[in-house]
Amino acid sequence: MPKKKKPRKPAPTPEPTAVAGNSSRFQFFLWICSFFFFAALFIRLDVITPWPGAESLALDHALSNLRGDSPLSFLYYQLFGWGQSIDESTQAIWLFPRIISAVCTLLTGFFAYRYGSRLFGKSGMALGLLCAGASIFLPFFGKVATSDALGLLGQSGFLFTTFLAGADRERNYLLSAGIFLFLAGLAAPISTIVFGLATIFAARTILGGGKQWLNLVYLLALPLAVLLLQGNQGERSYWFWGSQPLAYLKFLGYSLVGFLPVAGWMLAGLRDVLYKARRGEQAGQLFAASLVIAFVTQSLVFPLIIALLAGKQMQLYFEVKQYPWRDWVRGGAVVHVVLAFLGAFVVLLFSGISFPGEGFRAALGMGAAYWIFSLFGVIGLYGEKRDFAIGGTLLSGLLGVLFFWVQVYPYFEAERNWADRLANKMEVKLPTYVPDTEATSVARPAFRRAGIPLVTDSTAADFHLRSWEAGDSTRQADLEIEGRVILRRKVFGLGR
Repeated sequence: MPKKKKPRKPAPTPEPTAVAGNSSRFQFFLWICSFFFFAALFIRLDVITPWPGAESLALDHALSNLRGDSPLSFLYYQLFGWGQSIDESTQAIWLFPRIISAVCTLLTGFFAYRYGSRLFGKSGMALGLLCAGASIFLPFFGKVATSDALGLLGQSGFLFTTFLAGADRERNYLLSAGIFLFLAGLAAPISTIVFGLATIFAARTILGGGKQWLNLVYLLALPLAVLLLQGNQGERSYWFWGSQPLAYLKFLGYSLVGFLPVAGWMLAGLRDVLYKARRGEQAGQLFAASLVIAFVTQSLVFPLIIALLAGKQMQLYFEVKQYPWRDWVRGGAVVHVVLAFLGAFVVLLFSGISFPGEGFRAALGMGAAYWIFSLFGVIGLYGEKRDFAIGGTLLSGLLGVLFFWVQVYPYFEAERNWADRLANKMEVKLPTYVPDTEATSVARPAFRRAGIPLVTDSTAADFHLRSWEAGDSTRQADLEIEGRVILRRKVFGLGR
């Protein structure tokens, strides 16, 4: 009798896509993106004129006799000499205070990955931090000498350690949470007290638990003590309470526009967290609570959480077969590519008028890099090419920002240093009154650095700083010079 054939074993089911964090190609891509981010973060820190608003006011406070009121201002003052010894003719005097912000930004990424990956997974956190680095808005605070980056480090660290205190009750996170809360309190004590109390309440409601929450509440005495000793930082910070306490729409607009490079992923992430929070999923509720708390306190944790949501969608898009928000990702990416093309046209038009010749070519290189990689991202989404979809999206933001600082910004800097040029024109350093406006705030640290005494009483000043639109022939002053605030060109003058 013929032997019966043994039935063949069914072919094994293909395994799901490997987690991005375990792929050697992803590790290489991560290092490449980290290099671009690191270069964009530290480049030109020694030549950038202080930005109007918070940075100028923070540096002016550090140069004034009031620097003892703030530990951060006192530290800045001690570091000014190090930078000035490098080059007195440039803006190197502000180098090391800016390096503090840059280091705080890098530490934010390190601790967010260390603590956040225990809650939300390594792959999603890694992609989320890449989205944060590819944004236009969030990394900027690592290049300015303000307390924002320190506040971001402290508040994000406290957020993750508080969530871990509820999820992992076998370990003690009080020391870490206390250190983060103290750092955040140095930057923005009022915002930190509200942020900390709301975070503890939300974590207790979602995660449950007992005595660990009361111990965390006791830690709020740290920012409270800082508030009593040094007061609120006020307008020396961009977004924390005291500067623009009701500018919620402006804060929301900047945060969302900053994520244009990952627009589709951002929309899908917001839709996904809303869906999961309504269903009662714990991770969705934690993310939703974090967004609300960070937005109410105007914390930079808000754009950081948006970046983590976008990164999680990058992971799920290619790992989940029935991914529900595919149209949100694709639709947002297509709309962004169209808007990026129109935006590049406007940027080239502005550059051609303001910086003809070499400035136009520099802007062309930046716009081309941004738009081409954005297009690669769309091609990857529709062609189901993971490398193109994720790599093109992230590199559009990283390279666009890097090209701006390397190629385009020097043309702005040539006209932004009007305060130094005006101070050099003043032969005799007489008492000067600088009005409390954003446009003229740049003059405060420049004048103090040049040895010009500043007075708060306009009647006691020999000179008054004024500004008017370029081309206005009806205004004049004893000393005049043209300059640029950021985009607008104005005439600045010193008169009696």
